[in-house]
Amino acid sequence: MEEKKRYFSRFGAASMLMIAALLMTVTIEAQTQNPVQVTVPVTISGEKTVAEGKVYYIHQVQKGQTLYSIARAYTVTVDLLIRENAIADNGIKEGQVLRIPAAAVAQGQVAAKNAQAKNPQQSGGQTPGQTPGQATGQATGQTSGQVSGQPRTNGSATADAVRTTQSATKQANQNERYIYHRVSRGETLGTIAGQYGISVPDLKRANRGLLFPHEGDYLLIPKNKISPAQAGRRTVLPVNEIPVDTVLQDTMTVEEEKESFTLPASRTEIDRLQGSVRVAVLLPFFIKENNARFHADSTNIDTDGNRNYREQGRYSGAIYDGSLPFLEAYEGILVAVDSLRSLGLTVELDVYDTGADTTGLHLLILSGALAGVDLIIGPVFSYHIEQIAGWAAERDIPIVSPVPLRDRDITLNKPTLYRVFPSESVIRETMARELMSHPESKVIFLHSDSSMYDPATSALWRRVIEATGGDSAVAEGRLVAHHYTGVTQQRNVYGNVSTLENLLDPARENIIVLATAQTPIVSSAFSALHSLIKRYNIKVLGYPEIRGLETIDLKYYYDLELFIPAESYVDFQSPATQAFISLFMKKFRTEPMAESFVWRGFDVAWYFIGGIAYRGKEFLRDPGTFNPALLCLEPDFRRDSRQNGYENRGIFFLHYHKDMTIEIKRPWTQPVVEEVFQNPFRKPFPGSSGHNRER
Repeated sequence: MEEKKRYFSRFGAASMLMIAALLMTVTIEAQTQNPVQVTVPVTISGEKTVAEGKVYYIHQVQKGQTLYSIARAYTVTVDLLIRENAIADNGIKEGQVLRIPAAAVAQGQVAAKNAQAKNPQQSGGQTPGQTPGQATGQATGQTSGQVSGQPRTNGSATADAVRTTQSATKQANQNERYIYHRVSRGETLGTIAGQYGISVPDLKRANRGLLFPHEGDYLLIPKNKISPAQAGRRTVLPVNEIPVDTVLQDTMTVEEEKESFTLPASRTEIDRLQGSVRVAVLLPFFIKENNARFHADSTNIDTDGNRNYREQGRYSGAIYDGSLPFLEAYEGILVAVDSLRSLGLTVELDVYDTGADTTGLHLLILSGALAGVDLIIGPVFSYHIEQIAGWAAERDIPIVSPVPLRDRDITLNKPTLYRVFPSESVIRETMARELMSHPESKVIFLHSDSSMYDPATSALWRRVIEATGGDSAVAEGRLVAHHYTGVTQQRNVYGNVSTLENLLDPARENIIVLATAQTPIVSSAFSALHSLIKRYNIKVLGYPEIRGLETIDLKYYYDLELFIPAESYVDFQSPATQAFISLFMKKFRTEPMAESFVWRGFDVAWYFIGGIAYRGKEFLRDPGTFNPALLCLEPDFRRDSRQNGYENRGIFFLHYHKDMTIEIKRPWTQPVVEEVFQNPFRKPFPGSSGHNRER
């Protein structure tokens, strides 16, 4: 028994020695196979660029660098790098170019210096002028220097030499791969790419997907993409370095040169046009839906409550409801094109059905059918405009949207887009200007949004405050906001009347601002206010949509002297309108309705096709240089920035009077003189050309 114990003791000791030896071997092999990785130092780049008035450092990622190390060297946050460079979850790659705001770097450096001055011990021995990343690198170098046998005194010098060599090598590599191009006024990605003989996608890829360069920006031109023939034709040598005197200080901003636009002072008379204009019309005609002669009728319900589906045929003349307004607009476009052709202009008109999806428009763009057009009328959906706007901007092709758009910011970053029907901001400005002409009135702001969470409601409220004199108007009681829903308690039919009466002032004019277009609320407000007009002086200011509400008695509009902005207005008494109706009757055997899209289609086509033929590119830059008499529009296209699109600010203002008349205030402060047409069929809409009469 004792021998067995001694045997197992010897065996156990031997086993422990063998296991320890194996562990030591594995550890040595692991240390041999996985050497300690040395963090690649990050040096602040000496290259800067200017984009959208801001100065950015251009940093090219080297092998071993991480977002954390780069952010620490530049004294910014990792979140800032991710946000500015749209970095995905998979992180950064070697060779990737990052842009870092110089202003944020300067702020971080100041904060780091202040922190180091207050507590040098916690800053890790960082000296003035060093970034936190450099201080950390020196501390790490001293520790590892003792392990590797390098003298501590030579650590900093060696690190500085390595950093200097890497920085010089990096800058040389970048200069070998790219040249810099300074953007001049009027240049686009398409024109710049053509100068160097490279493709637009290659240029966008080299500049991180940039769409709209600004004047004064520097773009990276990849040398390996430049065609030899184009490079030989260039008379101006490319700039390999950004001149020192053109790099802005971190605290400076570049103010964009403001554009000046012509305010029409007289009508443009046209007797003759020449040349040719190619136009593409992109409207959703829903041809597939119109071709379907049968549809599923689900209106019948049996005795058990189940819905019966049966195939129902359409009569031969049936038109799909969704295409009706756009067919009307197309009719107006045809009349305008015929009239322009009779003046001698050659108009090549290509018409496409975009439908409601994005596939058809995508295939149309890829087909090249739109290349070389002078004007695109349409599309009408905001997502279609987003789809085609970038493509059109690169080719300097104007896009005209002929219908109201839901997206209030649709013109942002779309320099060739023309928005015919104004946004909410233009409507708010028009309403505010009317309020400013009533300085002594009491203003009651009725809104259906209890806490004004709706951006449109809150924006209108802020603009009303400014127009009525600021916060002092609220303090003095001249401006009151009231949450109004139009709902009354049971058996209290006069609840709304008494609520509104408590807000009115019998000694002055009361202007009610209706900050909603919801039918039940507007109807209730008009009904309650109408019962008070004998005791109070009341006027109503509302949104343009109120004109189209069919459930409200029109007598309310006149008795309450409604003020309302209007994007368009048709004067059926004018000679031009009478001439158009006569032409339309001859062509389509019917008269256009007052709210038909025919009027808008005609005005859009006549204005833009005629303007391009009459003034060329100058008209597109400054549309106010062309001011013909139109049917329902008074165009005033302007924009606030060169990178954004144009928006029509020509708003009519309708004032209903108690004598059942409507006063029309045109957009111009000094109304232009209207022509009297001696021959209404000749001016301004002379009718169909011989070619189109035959067709």
